[in-house]
Amino acid sequence: MKKEERYRLWLNFAVKADYNAQTKLLNLFGTAEDVFQNAKETEIKKLLGEKSAKKIEDCANEAYIDNCLRYLEKNKIKTAVVGFENYPFLLSNIDDPPYVLYYRGTLKSNIEFPLAVIGSRRCNEYTKKVAEDFSKRLCENGACIVSGMAYGIDAVAAKGALSTKSDYPTIAVLAGGVDHIYPMENEHLYYEIIERGAVVAEWLPATHPERWHFPFRNRIMSGMSKGVLVAGAGEKSGTSTTVGRALEQGRDVFVVPGRIDDYHCKGSNAMIRDGYAKPVFDIDDILSEYGMHIRTEKKPIREVQEKDFEFEELLIIKLLQSNERSIDELAIMTKYDVLKLNSVLTDLEFSGIIKQLPGRLYQISNDIEFSDF
Repeated sequence: MKKEERYRLWLNFAVKADYNAQTKLLNLFGTAEDVFQNAKETEIKKLLGEKSAKKIEDCANEAYIDNCLRYLEKNKIKTAVVGFENYPFLLSNIDDPPYVLYYRGTLKSNIEFPLAVIGSRRCNEYTKKVAEDFSKRLCENGACIVSGMAYGIDAVAAKGALSTKSDYPTIAVLAGGVDHIYPMENEHLYYEIIERGAVVAEWLPATHPERWHFPFRNRIMSGMSKGVLVAGAGEKSGTSTTVGRALEQGRDVFVVPGRIDDYHCKGSNAMIRDGYAKPVFDIDDILSEYGMHIRTEKKPIREVQEKDFEFEELLIIKLLQSNERSIDELAIMTKYDVLKLNSVLTDLEFSGIIKQLPGRLYQISNDIEFSDF
């Protein structure tokens, strides 16, 4: 560890990761080492107040730094300091990058195609499916999915990325300490992400997430990414703060359109209407923005026969062979009640014969061949 890197860590601990305090002190003294050497200066008291100045003075000794480093090592927490080689390159170029990132797992400084996937905590099945499907397929085509590991779309996006065989599928940015798992329901997901990607935070270890932390977290998510994909957001969703920061940072914003009467998509649809975001209907709409194309893999064809299906299943298959259809169209054409129709569609989907598209459209799976239909 380089000397200035060591003192940057000291300063971060001394001011409890307060971004503004660090900025003021570095502007005044130039380097973190100079802050350390001048910790008794009255200028610090004028700048930050007596209480903060006293804290800085009290911990301005090498033993304190050694204790901090031992704590990090004991808790398997690594650090990336802005301006040094292991810090994420894209994030280092925003106006207000965190001075220190604490992380677990593997944090790469130069990720080829990082993309944030965001949306509401309160989401419906459509937006969940969009987030999972897009994240999975983007990851299969070279993306690293950046999310916040919160309830809803964040967790679904990370799970979609982790379902692939990618060597570096996802990064989660937390609104508390990197060792404070939140929400606890995502504990298993937290350790999966660490195993194959990274969990990062700018707050000191053991910090409990507060509501006011989330806008700070959001700037990191967009700042680490080349673009942001919104997979559905309500009118008052916190997603809009991430989109706002992404636009300030010069990042691309993409939105998967939702139904105009769907509460869970009112906010994200408005982003398209107001010209803040590009509507996307498939991952190729995103990949093409970066000169990339969908990687084609030849899937083995699965041959099925008419005798393999019940009459109700055959009727739906015949209807879908001519064209993709919505659930409403299938209900009218089959005259099945809702429970029966959902049951048959679910069975066919689980068996891989059909697949559901956004908007509850259904089509025959691409790898299915009917031999005697």
